[in-house]
Amino acid sequence: MATKKKSISRKAVKQAALDTADPAKIFTAALAAFPSNPAALYEDNVINALKAIRQKSEAAYTRLIVKAKGCKTTLDKLTAPDRDDDGHAQDNIVNLVKDRSQLGHDPDGQGLAIINGKPRQVYYINGSGFQAWLRALVYEQTKSGISDTTLTTILATLSAIGMHDGSEIQVHVRCARHGDAYYIDLCNDQWSAIRIDAKGWEIVEAPPVYFTRSKNMRPLPEPKPKGDLGKLWKHINIPEIRRLPLLTWLLDAYRPDTPFPVLETTGEHGSAKSTAQRRLRDLIDPNKVPLRGRPKSVEDIYVGAANSWIVSFENVSNLTPEQQDAICTLATGGGIGTRHLYTNGDEFVLETKRPVMINGINAVATQPDLIDRVINIETPAISPDQRQDERALEAAWPADYPYILGGVLDLFSNALRLLPKVHLKEKYRMADYQMLGEAVARAQGHPPGHFSKIYAATVNEGIDRSLETYGVVNALQVFMASCAKPWEGTVMALMAHLNALPGVDRSNWPKSPRGLSGQLKRVAPGLRRHGVLVERLEHTRIGTRIRITVLGDEAKPKK
Repeated sequence: MATKKKSISRKAVKQAALDTADPAKIFTAALAAFPSNPAALYEDNVINALKAIRQKSEAAYTRLIVKAKGCKTTLDKLTAPDRDDDGHAQDNIVNLVKDRSQLGHDPDGQGLAIINGKPRQVYYINGSGFQAWLRALVYEQTKSGISDTTLTTILATLSAIGMHDGSEIQVHVRCARHGDAYYIDLCNDQWSAIRIDAKGWEIVEAPPVYFTRSKNMRPLPEPKPKGDLGKLWKHINIPEIRRLPLLTWLLDAYRPDTPFPVLETTGEHGSAKSTAQRRLRDLIDPNKVPLRGRPKSVEDIYVGAANSWIVSFENVSNLTPEQQDAICTLATGGGIGTRHLYTNGDEFVLETKRPVMINGINAVATQPDLIDRVINIETPAISPDQRQDERALEAAWPADYPYILGGVLDLFSNALRLLPKVHLKEKYRMADYQMLGEAVARAQGHPPGHFSKIYAATVNEGIDRSLETYGVVNALQVFMASCAKPWEGTVMALMAHLNALPGVDRSNWPKSPRGLSGQLKRVAPGLRRHGVLVERLEHTRIGTRIRITVLGDEAKPKK
């Protein structure tokens, strides 16, 4: 009786091989026969089916084999690829890739592949885009897949070739400068880009710079010549007095060769802050996730910067001093180092420069260093009779989008034409932004100095906001009002005087003389603009001595 069952089971397995070419079904049939026929899983056609599955995907093979309890070790050995054949196949694939591409590396030693042909494509070898291209290439040539294990080995080999035999290649994300022109990656299937200079703009099929992309980046539309920038204001709620600084920030985000101001949008709930931020990002760097929540760590900020051009956070209620310092560094160029793996001592460095956008109900830039780099724009409240239907606005955006982008590029080109003629009488912290703003203002018909006046007011508002976050500033002003002459003493003595003052604001209050000394360094520029001069005299055995002087109106810095 047992012999008969065994015969039937073998027949069922063979019939499954005839009925279908699906290796998974062959294995499933053998698995069903296995209880009555222990040899069912080891038939030649079953082993061949498992080999095919394993060659295509190690993960799919593992999911199937786990069902064959007690047989995994034997089946792993029987289905293991022949080393000679597998090595030969890997060599063939590596040679195929070398024929189809130029291998190299970026300045950090990461492997790159520039795919020959039209369109020219550029990928990081360990990126998802290159892996998808490689799988498609292998299937095109062999009509079969490539296993995850084999793929890993091939990628490591290609990276090594790019590092040791290839040349260094400078790559860019979304925006680049080459000569006198700027280039913006359209991120389309044709791998084309927009070229902008002082004479105008055009779409080029093979830009002279190399762009790489992340999987979350999305394409820009093809801009319309003679666009209409005026259409932008029906999509974003920005007061007219702030439109010039906003447009300057928008154009400055296309310039990777200058420091970036940080755009901070504030306003009450329902004032369309996030909508404005999303639309502005659409004009520079469209992304699958255009707005992200508050970063949890400094590393989160840099990881976001490594995978896109714009770093964009919404509904931010606060940022730690360390996060604010990181945003300062990101805006002007820099990075952080962290351990690459916990199993070794290698350091992984994230270094980049990116435009940053933040929005929230209240301003979160409170550190003076960050405030010096911030362009703050408050969105006005929207009354019920002014509020527009969200679905209607969303539906109108795709039609207006190409015209708005065309208008932005027209303005950018005109500003680049006028920029060499701009000469500033007084430069602020973000002088490159200020100069571009003057060029943008003149391109829109405003007289020289118009933008600088608006920017000066923005800078002063930021300084005042910064001082308001430190209770020491209020206490110092109260203390100096009672002094008939400049005060001199140690930081420790000053802290004792300030601690003794009744009824002063003690928010963000220092806990030690060292903390007070640090705060005085941060607020000293703002205090000078408000007529209080803090000078460090000398460091003595009992502490640092300082002098505080209330300046007369004639001695105060001009605002």
